[in-house]
Amino acid sequence: MIKVLLTGSQGQLGFSINKLNPKGIQLISLNKNQFDLSKINNIKKNLEYIKPDFIINCGAYTNVDMAEDEKENVTDINANSVKEIALYLKKHGGNLIQISSDYVFDGLNSNAYKVNEKVCPLNQYGLSKARAEKFIQEIL
Repeated sequence: MIKVLLTGSQGQLGFSINKLNPKGIQLISLNKNQFDLSKINNIKKNLEYIKPDFIINCGAYTNVDMAEDEKENVTDINANSVKEIALYLKKHGGNLIQISSDYVFDGLNSNAYKVNEKVCPLNQYGLSKARAEKFIQEIL
């Protein structure tokens, strides 16, 4: 049976995924109190305990306005936690589905953005999500 870790299970996206209740998958659905992405030093330990085959990372700091005042916290939750997850997967194997944001772009393009387009975040939230993408590309 495939073991899938779902972070941010109580958020809007995580809650929707959790409701799917897929067959043949052991879905380990954890909320932010059970798998706190702001506690970078605990991520590796938690992953070594869970040993997931897949990680669906829906956990994120999503208050765009507050992110401007809480740069360290938003960077830890949205970027540094993803770096730790990627480092774990690089060493132990597994797959990652990372949820990003259109905030990694400046919004000036009149057409739909493609996945390989240059990012240009305009705020701290977008910057944190862009850093997560960069960590994933570099590590995995």
